[in-house]
Amino acid sequence: MPDDMGYGDLGVTGNPVIRTPHLDKFAGESAELTNFYVSPVCSPTRASLMTGRYNQRTRCIDTFKGRSMMEPEEVTIAEMLKEAGYATGIFGKWHLGDNYPMRPQEQGFDEVLIHRGGGLAQPSEPIENERRYTDAILFHNGRQIQSEGYCTDVYFDAAIEWMKQCQAEGKPFFAYLPPNAPHGPYHDVPKDLLAHYQSTDLTPILNGGVNEKHKDTVARVFAMIENIDQNVGKLEAHLEESGQKDNTLMMFFTDNGPNTMRYVGDFRAMKAQVHEGGIHTMFYARWPERFQAGHVNDRIAAHIDMLPTLAAASGAALPKGVKIDGTNLLPLLRGEANNWPDRSLILQTHRGDVPIPFHHMAVRTQDWKLVRPTGFGSEVINEGVPFELYRITDDLAEANNLAEQMPEKLAELKAV
Repeated sequence: MPDDMGYGDLGVTGNPVIRTPHLDKFAGESAELTNFYVSPVCSPTRASLMTGRYNQRTRCIDTFKGRSMMEPEEVTIAEMLKEAGYATGIFGKWHLGDNYPMRPQEQGFDEVLIHRGGGLAQPSEPIENERRYTDAILFHNGRQIQSEGYCTDVYFDAAIEWMKQCQAEGKPFFAYLPPNAPHGPYHDVPKDLLAHYQSTDLTPILNGGVNEKHKDTVARVFAMIENIDQNVGKLEAHLEESGQKDNTLMMFFTDNGPNTMRYVGDFRAMKAQVHEGGIHTMFYARWPERFQAGHVNDRIAAHIDMLPTLAAASGAALPKGVKIDGTNLLPLLRGEANNWPDRSLILQTHRGDVPIPFHHMAVRTQDWKLVRPTGFGSEVINEGVPFELYRITDDLAEANNLAEQMPEKLAELKAV
């Protein structure tokens, strides 16, 4: 799960500039969910992913000032799978608490290699990491270490070595690989890849105007994404060579929309926004023994569905005494959901100490979407911002607001 990579940042999703051959190949071998949703920003997505619950239930409602810390009593995917006999590892970005008892090693992970906070060079990080993705100071099982190499390479290499160890010991494994790239800062990116994108015409994907600073930032983001793709290639080679590809369930999606205005397919907007470009991500799941390559399903799904889906896939018991908001997606991925019921998804994130009803939020059903884009950065709601209503199946660009024409449908979705 890359950080701040958008729907349009793959060749397979229509980007004419970026080079992502390994992820494109993986997508072609996978089952795809075309209506998959996440939160507008990172920590809330991570909390929902880990717990199967809307992030507001977990106390993780923002990305900083202590508001990204998840309630320690939450039961994570790692805790659930560890109880079922799986080895559990995280390699990359946690962003749900840096201190005991909120660190990944207290939340079910056996093997931990992470940076602190929301990104390398942020305030909770060691000062030596300022603007540095190469040779970064990381934290391995709670101890500070000096890494060697570009951070994404370090994470993937460590994950692969750990998988080899798990196989040698005969242990099934759950590997959570959330690299911090392509999150900023953009100062330190792979130089050879940066040179390629700086010499490439990026005009076709530069939404929101063309200027030299914007072009340079996107070139740096694309360099980081291509580096992720190269590492996915290394991971794929390991799974193939070790004979584990067919019986390994591998999923790919992102934590929110893109961190700059750039190509997002038919959508509009970017990270931190509640229009499609900020919360609608690609989703691919490959499991050769269980899923048909190329199967596509358009039923709505979200980050909250990951825990119940992995419980069903592994045979693990769902956490007891906990309200799980998500649902098991295996029938969708296997093509066995002919009468799948409609559902409602609620996506909301904004600055502040508590969630405010109807502040910067979206409600999605299979055919409809309610939006109120009151602004992620505000701790108070602007009551003057109107609700928007879209028949989203016919209007992916959210261009035809039907709120005034369909007050009953508007009221129905507000009541969700």
